[in-house]
Amino acid sequence: MNRGTIAIAVLLSAHSFAHAEKISLNVGEPFTKARAKLYADGWHADPLAHAASGEYMGLDRKLIQSGYSEVEYCSVGKSFCVLQYTRGKECLRLQTQGEQIRSMKVEHWSSDCREHGADEAPNLLPADVRYAAQWRSDCENFGQCEGVDRFLLKLKKKYARDPAVMKVLKSWAPARP
Repeated sequence: MNRGTIAIAVLLSAHSFAHAEKISLNVGEPFTKARAKLYADGWHADPLAHAASGEYMGLDRKLIQSGYSEVEYCSVGKSFCVLQYTRGKECLRLQTQGEQIRSMKVEHWSSDCREHGADEAPNLLPADVRYAAQWRSDCENFGQCEGVDRFLLKLKKKYARDPAVMKVLKSWAPARP
């Protein structure tokens, strides 16, 4: 081997090792444990997760209501979810398997950034606020109002220092009974 080849091999292995150190996840690990490790390592929910994938349904709806705003989407049928995290300019896309939050397990992950929708606006509200708008609509149109006001109170606490989000949240009247 010449020196150039050795240098490239050393750089590639150093990059792989550094990348492996950044993400200390294990296949089969409980999602909630993996999430706690990610947050401890400086990862955060991608604030625009779920922007391109439409309406919240099923397990992704339960995740958002439980405070997991990083959900990009969950399948209907085969039970898996894709969750999106960021740390600075880095991305982490995590796929889990399982039908209930407490039983979700890590299936695999990558450094892929989330896919952007063709018609996605650049300054969208955070995922949990977008979900609240959908829930409010479901409440008004279909009477699915149970818990919506409690969720809005949680959001108002969470975003108390974000004037743009608070403007939206304060514009919503309490849900009808």
